[in-house]
Amino acid sequence: MRITSNMLMNNFMSNLQGNLRRMEKSQYRLSTGRNFSRPSDDPVAVTRSLQIRTDLSRTDQYIKNIRDGITWLDQTETTLMELNELIGRAYTLAVDAAGGAKTPEDRRIIADEVLQIQEQLVQAANASYAGRYLFGGHNTSSKPFVMDGDPGEYTLTYNGMDMAALAAPENAALLEAAKKENLMYEVGNSLKISVSFTGIDLFGVGDDNLFDVFNQFNSALLDGTDQEAISNAIGKLQNQQNRVLSMLGEVGGKHNRLTLMEKRYDLDYFNFKTVQSTIEDADYEKSVTDYKMAEIVYQSSLASAAKIIQPTLMDFLR
Repeated sequence: MRITSNMLMNNFMSNLQGNLRRMEKSQYRLSTGRNFSRPSDDPVAVTRSLQIRTDLSRTDQYIKNIRDGITWLDQTETTLMELNELIGRAYTLAVDAAGGAKTPEDRRIIADEVLQIQEQLVQAANASYAGRYLFGGHNTSSKPFVMDGDPGEYTLTYNGMDMAALAAPENAALLEAAKKENLMYEVGNSLKISVSFTGIDLFGVGDDNLFDVFNQFNSALLDGTDQEAISNAIGKLQNQQNRVLSMLGEVGGKHNRLTLMEKRYDLDYFNFKTVQSTIEDADYEKSVTDYKMAEIVYQSSLASAAKIIQPTLMDFLR
């Protein structure tokens, strides 16, 4: 096969461009610290990088959800602790009032304090976090509990529903729906955890819900003749306190679980970042060596051009 000058020049230019591209890639890695800039640079590495980025994004969102859920549980725990103290104080007053030596004036003073505790119960139940009410179920934008009426005969509505009337058979479907209005946080692949309690969980329903127990106690104190009702309030308040303590235990269990999950996801996130760095970040020492080698080859290519270009007619005429 006859080798012409054009063939030599074309091969030279092709090889020179290839050497220049290799030097440009090495220079890119040095200047950016990245192994690739486009999928064609390394399709396999780019695919793995995109998968790792997806894992990082998903893990980061799980961590945010978990931390938000933990804060929600912290706020819930604070409210339940307050309710426990309020019920405990009412229990102490009930034991004191059950003594037969109390005068009508003494009972009136106790009734005044019980009324203050009852109002504070509603205030605590309307606690909010980040603009969202803790115990309103799916209703997080407006106060779920509204107290109305006169001392001893107060009524309490939850999201517009009478707490006492919810226990009626005709409201069974409404009650069942209200019980299921817990807020769920997605904390894993197809894994959701409830971090909230509804107003039904907090107060109960029917004539012996927490709010109505205070009504009965207050009414008995104001009446002054129903000593049995005052004594009955002791047992009912104790039952309500046990229910609140049970809820506190559930909050503690969920809090511990989310804390453990947060630690695991933090480790996962760190591992994913390490893998991402291995795939995407350039090895500086190797990049410097590659660049120097590419530069030497490129300079050698340019130097060889003088030997490839043939003398012209003018060179012979000199």
